[in-house]
Amino acid sequence: MNTIRKPWFGPKRIGFGLRPQTWQGWLVTLVPVVVIIVVATLLTH
Repeated sequence: MNTIRKPWFGPKRIGFGLRPQTWQGWLVTLVPVVVIIVVATLLTH
């Protein structure tokens, strides 16, 4: 059972840094953003 594992993040085509390449990478990117938005919303009320 040889499965090729694709990295979650890879280099951007333009500029510096990494960008998500798989659904796992997007999940790791979006979950903290959603948590920050929810916490900021709850703290302002």
